[in-house]
Amino acid sequence: MGNAAPTPKKKRFGWRLLFRLVGVFVGLVLLAGVAAVLVGFLLYQHATQVGVAGEPVKITIPDGVNGRDAGRLLAKEGLIEHELFFRIALRADRVLKPIKQGWYNLPRDLSALELLHVLQKGSNRTPDSSEVSPDLKVTVAEGLSIAQVSKQFANPAAFVEAACDAKLLERLGIEATTIEGFLMPSTYYFEHKPSEREVVERMVAEFEKQYAALTAQTPAPAGFDKLAVVTIASLVEEEARVPEERPSVAAVIVNRLKKKMPLQLDSTVQFALKKYGQRLLYEDLAVDSQYNTYQHAGLPPGPVSSPGAASLKAALRPAQVDYLYFVSNADGQTHTFSATEAEHLKAVARFRKEIAPQRKAKEVAEAAKP
Repeated sequence: MGNAAPTPKKKRFGWRLLFRLVGVFVGLVLLAGVAAVLVGFLLYQHATQVGVAGEPVKITIPDGVNGRDAGRLLAKEGLIEHELFFRIALRADRVLKPIKQGWYNLPRDLSALELLHVLQKGSNRTPDSSEVSPDLKVTVAEGLSIAQVSKQFANPAAFVEAACDAKLLERLGIEATTIEGFLMPSTYYFEHKPSEREVVERMVAEFEKQYAALTAQTPAPAGFDKLAVVTIASLVEEEARVPEERPSVAAVIVNRLKKKMPLQLDSTVQFALKKYGQRLLYEDLAVDSQYNTYQHAGLPPGPVSSPGAASLKAALRPAQVDYLYFVSNADGQTHTFSATEAEHLKAVARFRKEIAPQRKAKEVAEAAKP
């Protein structure tokens, strides 16, 4: 006899089991999908929600870092739990700006998206010297002219050319041929090796910032525009050797201008002859130049160097004294200030008497050299 055919009841049981298995599978797939969506939502929310800024962490973002590298760096510093959150933030970002190399104080407890937006704005702190390679740092001391500063760069001519840019002169609102005096001395940090023009523009921007802050507190004296104030400040920078004398030097300059007396300052002649900081000879004082304040009354045509904030402040707020003269003391640092010519001549005589032994000793030492 042959095998009996399956009964309809057995067929129905087989289909029923299959339908149940399919239903379970579909249910599991749907459940997994819902779980995935839920997990994705929670990850997205964690990566993008607004946080409460905590203790800042110093961090440096090197040049050429991409999003994945930045995420790893943030995770390593404990600013985010995992680099995955930063990748989610990159996808969620609507700003679409690149991450900038630089030096940051990044608060703890911010979301990955908030941290990303900070990194897109650029450095928010001044780096420590140890964090900066020499080619990303430019230091310009007070009291240097454009010609002197330009020698710090690989292409001095490019620096000088940038300092003559008509657009910068227009931006500063001055009538001059160069921005001499308007390059704020400081140490500047850059996120890439700067060109000479970038350095000039950065220094001008810093001057504008500091000058605006100073004049907001102390407006320029009546009758003195920005060019005059900066010119006076540059003379103060060159003539004063100790900080406390800056307001007095400024007072002498302003008082002589009001009385229409020639300023008779060596620093202006040194600028005209490019004999910066050198002792002048009597024939030097006869040089034909508008910067020769022995021959021409009033201020020189413009600044003779870049003054720092302290000299700018002194020019804006000279000491309330009647001094018209000053002469160096034998220490080579301080000055004696006088209100009358008679007092000044006594101070000059005293200086010559005190300096004579020093000069004699120097001459003997020079003569003894092989």
